[in-house]
Amino acid sequence: MTEALGAAAMMEIPVVCINVQRAGPATGVPTKTEQGDLWQVLGAGQGDYPRIIAAPTTIRDCFHLIPEIFNLADKFQCPGIVLADLLESEGFSTFEPAELEFNPPRDRGAVIGLAGESPDVNGGYKRYKMTESGISPRAVPGTPGHAHVVATDEHDEDGVLISDEFTDPHKRQAIMERRGRKMEGVLQLLDPPRFTGPADAEVTLLGWGSTEGVIDEAVEHLAAQGIVANHLQIRWLVPLQSEAIARDLSGARNLIIVENNFSGQFARYLRSETGIAADAHIRKYDGEPFMPHHLVDGVTKILAGKTNQYVPVHEIRV
Repeated sequence: MTEALGAAAMMEIPVVCINVQRAGPATGVPTKTEQGDLWQVLGAGQGDYPRIIAAPTTIRDCFHLIPEIFNLADKFQCPGIVLADLLESEGFSTFEPAELEFNPPRDRGAVIGLAGESPDVNGGYKRYKMTESGISPRAVPGTPGHAHVVATDEHDEDGVLISDEFTDPHKRQAIMERRGRKMEGVLQLLDPPRFTGPADAEVTLLGWGSTEGVIDEAVEHLAAQGIVANHLQIRWLVPLQSEAIARDLSGARNLIIVENNFSGQFARYLRSETGIAADAHIRKYDGEPFMPHHLVDGVTKILAGKTNQYVPVHEIRV
């Protein structure tokens, strides 16, 4: 998968990969869930290139996110990665069919010849044309006058390779910067992270991906015990909505990051991208998902000063 992602990024071919995380490494616990692949997909492929990574928050959200990320990958001509997990892929959820869009809109982006037209070519078709948005219009194969070469080597606007003996540092720098500009456009199209609860809450619980539901339920249980909590859930991982996240967390009194992995992968990612460090962590890596009481127990122990990293374990073996 890593080689294919790098190839798609260099040739600017839209592709979407779905990573359903399970308890690793290797075969690990193949029928159990985890959130352990974040850093794998952040670094998949050689070198720097634009990619879009999203983690659906519920089973229902999988139905909405998939067409959305396909459209973004098409529009920005880059890899898209869906970071789901076994809790979603093998779980159950009930909702009304009317909540789903079975014929979602399709946005193929800037495509020449998509409607069967054969536009005039002034000065030759440049597949990797330098543009302000970073997006170079692509042509449907067979469109007259719009033939081009694609390869995994670096290339100029025409698709002519500039690797090895034909290396051109200025062109290489320019095309790297053009590809990188795509992420600015992606960021503008993303819905903001979901933030619920009072801004001045005693506790802020931050999760990503499939932990949304269990955190929501834990917030209700905490309220019943007199502990006011708010909740920030991250869906879009790359590009990371750093400014929106920083605004939501600006008033956090006790920031606790909840995630289903051993090393706190999102906590490290958040700190590297924003400088925001959690006050405490609740992590689980026994192959089972969080239950609401795991989070409630963790928050109460953290607030009591008994620990800054709570690790529950499932009480029932299944």
